Amino acid sequence: MAISPIEDTGGIETLDPVKPAGVRDRDVQVMGYPARLMAPDLAKSVAGMLICGVIALIPDMLMIIQWTAAGLSLLFIVYFARTLLRFQSKLYVSEYGIRLSNLRGGTAFAWSELSRFRLRYFSTRRDGKKGWFELTLQAGEAKIVTESTLEGFDDLLEMARDWAKDNKLLVDDVTRTNLMRMDEAETMVQAVASSRAGGTGERT
Repeated sequence: MAISPIEDTGGIETLDPVKPAGVRDRDVQVMGYPARLMAPDLAKSVAGMLICGVIALIPDMLMIIQWTAAGLSLLFIVYFARTLLRFQSKLYVSEYGIRLSNLRGGTAFAWSELSRFRLRYFSTRRDGKKGWFELTLQAGEAKIVTESTLEGFDDLLEMARDWAKDNKLLVDDVTRTNLMRMDEAETMVQAVASSRAGGTGERT
């Protein structure tokens, strides 16, 4: 798939900051959300919509239950739409810039324009051991939000982190703490990998 250096923004052609003239397609990394992770969320939202929708339409049901089911059905519809939008979104990343393309259009900016860098962690358990990271990158009015389920998220985070330093951006305490958490996790993974490699070497 060829990546054009021209970006279409409402009929106005502008240079794509991800792929300026002379940059080859292979220098642009394409990232997306894997189907194996998105499919369960889509299935759950569809099931929720159907179940709540049926309950809301059952005759002789208590009014409070029908209104509650209808409200929940709307929430599942919103969740389905957001999940579908994220699933079909594509990120194009190079050493020059980043571009998000989805059904709502697209957003792009050069790394040199990066003005905000934020990393949040959302836990699905009380002990905080399970959850996901949300990375927010912004340049003026242009904003791109990604989650750690994105394929290539680690590469994106490392590149954005380096540019945040180069652009001398101030990050909040929560972002700083989450970066430390990711560094610790990466250190642990490398230690486990080294340990396994050492064990394999001893057995041979």
